[in-house]
Amino acid sequence: MRKKTALVLGVATACAALLLTLGGTYAYFSASAVSKPGQITAGNLSVEVDERDPSGASGFVGLRGAAPGGQWPASDSESYTLVITNTGSLSALIDSIDVVITSGRQPDLSEALEIRYSFAGGRHGPDWSQGSGWVDLVPGPILDLLPRRPAPIQPGESCALHFQLRWPNRASEYDNLFQGAETEFMFDVSLGQA
Repeated sequence: MRKKTALVLGVATACAALLLTLGGTYAYFSASAVSKPGQITAGNLSVEVDERDPSGASGFVGLRGAAPGGQWPASDSESYTLVITNTGSLSALIDSIDVVITSGRQPDLSEALEIRYSFAGGRHGPDWSQGSGWVDLVPGPILDLLPRRPAPIQPGESCALHFQLRWPNRASEYDNLFQGAETEFMFDVSLGQA
């Protein structure tokens, strides 16, 4: 009987161990939470351009009766101004400013004219000693004509590109080709993220 009792006790112990392993409970405390959703909004680049005459009035350049030997405006302290305003939400650099001749007439008066540029931050007047000097009025980029690149423009701020035009005296035969001629030009401004 001893063997039988030992066998029954062994089986009972094994069953008890099995029941404890499979049928036992395991209790613990837990908690969880979820954060509120975050939001990321992209900034934007936006630019406004306004042309101003020497009096500060808005509007495009308009000249009548241009002739060789003329300069517009006549005083070195005055200029036509292209006001460039960053209306976006990001700091911006001026990537390019290009002159575009839009008239397409022949002869085009732009072939006889020269232009000079001066860049100023904010609303300061022209400083021709820090400008481009007189160059032909031809289509293409103008930033490379200036001694330095403009500083970044912060959101809501402006800078000014001042310019003057002139018709230098050349040989009469050449200048006579442009009697009654006209030209139209504009500036194409592109910004990039600073």
